[in-house]
Amino acid sequence: MANKVEQAIVQLITPIVAEQNNLLWDLTFSKEGGQKILRIMVDKPDHALITMAEITDFTQAVNELLDTVEPDPIPEAYLLDISSPGADRPLKQPWHYQWVQEADETILVALFVAKSGQKKWQGKVKSVTETGVVLSTTQGEIALQFDEIAKAVLDIQF
Repeated sequence: MANKVEQAIVQLITPIVAEQNNLLWDLTFSKEGGQKILRIMVDKPDHALITMAEITDFTQAVNELLDTVEPDPIPEAYLLDISSPGADRPLKQPWHYQWVQEADETILVALFVAKSGQKKWQGKVKSVTETGVVLSTTQGEIALQFDEIAKAVLDIQF
């Protein structure tokens, strides 16, 4: 569940995301080592890759908005970190798993507690529901609930 700052920022930047034909992959506002950090990950829809120029344009628009909007959603000092999700993008939302399924990508999943004798699974997303995902693995299919998943990322093979 997003906190109030994250919800406010999402509402503020959604028009910029739409205007620039971007896809908001993830947004977090957290404290790391005493520094508050607003992290925004953007990509392009339809599995296209975002360019550095597009990230720069998006960063400038968001930075300008956040510097001028009243009331300020983050009145204290913070670091703004905007990037693409990268090749090993985190999978946090149900729609992330649908995106992976559409792209026919392999993912790596780490569980909080072992299931069928394993804490780590690799496979392709067979189906996605509001509460979980079914992976097709070399050992067969396994159903995982989202609350069982500690971390999931794309499995990039080079």
